[in-house]
Amino acid sequence: MKAIPLFVLALLEIVFGVVAGCVALVGLVAELLARYTSAGAAALAGRLGVEPIAPRLRQELARLLFASMTTPAGGAR
Repeated sequence: MKAIPLFVLALLEIVFGVVAGCVALVGLVAELLARYTSAGAAALAGRLGVEPIAPRLRQELARLLFASMTTPAGGAR
């Protein structure tokens, strides 16, 4: 009788491991696509002779993202 719960736990561990692996793989593919898209956009901007993102815009985006990640009290979420 003790073997059935152990079998179920082992099966659940395998299933959750596969699910976690699939999620990790999807994350890696998304990161790869984001990097290739960014590189393609930078290459296209270079061919067209424009700057892909201005330093001032980059600073403003960083400031905006930092502000959205803090609470009104000033601590991190």
